[in-house]
This record gives sequence, C-alpha cells and structure tokens, in this order.
Amino acid sequence: MIKDFMTNDHRECDNLYAPLEEAISKEDWDRALELYTPFKDAMLHHFAMEEEVLFPKMEEYVGGGEGPIYVMKMEHSQIKSIINSLGEAIEAKDKRKALGYGETFMIMTQQHNMKEEQILYTMAEQLPFDKEEVLKEMKEV
Repeated sequence: MIKDFMTNDHRECDNLYAPLEEAISKEDWDRALELYTPFKDAMLHHFAMEEEVLFPKMEEYVGGGEGPIYVMKMEHSQIKSIINSLGEAIEAKDKRKALGYGETFMIMTQQHNMKEEQILYTMAEQLPFDKEEVLKEMKEV
C-alpha cells in the first residue's frame, strides 16, 4: 500500500526530469525553466510526505538515531541542494553545469529510491500502524 504509492511517486518524479534534461540538452532555456518548477515541486512534495508523515510515524516504532531514516533525511538534504544548483545553472543558461547537476541528481536519486523501495518502504509495511491512515495523511501534505 505505502510501498506501491511511494514507488509510483518516485516514477512520476523521474518522468518529470526526462523532458527537463532534453530541454537543457537542446539549450531551450525557456522550456527548461518552464519544466523545472513542476519537477522541483514534485520532488519537494515527495520529500515532504516522507519527512512530515511517514518518517515520524516510523520513528514511533523504530526510534530515531542514525539508522536508515536518518540517512534518507540526509540524502534528501543533499538532493534538494543539487536541485537548487540545477535551477541556478538553468537560469544562468549554463548547459555544461546544468547537465552535470542533472547527472548527479539522477545517480543520487536512483540509489536513494532503491534504498527506500527495498528497505524503508518494506519496513513501513511491516510496522503495526494504520497504513490507510498514514497514506491518507501523506496525500494531504
């Protein structure tokens, strides 16, 4: 339930990046700027669903500390920074930098998503909280 929903959201975010990368490659800066905002918004919304609802609920059962949830939060922070740098490179019409940040984003995000999908979401599915309620709260973020 949570795993399927969040995995699908990963794919939707990925699908927003591909046309953005294509616009950067073609140096279509107006289109890149137009595509950047919904891409960034989708990524930040995904992180917010996890950080505001899912992670705190999971921490009620597994605790905080420096476990997998902590690592995911750190990676969110790194990915947000890369997304911001990507936006700056697009605004500066710097193809080399924009594609570089984009490549870094894709590598980090693919690794991050894999960890969430294989470890964190699987763990969430096994914890004894109301999955439907958590899913409802995430959708309200």
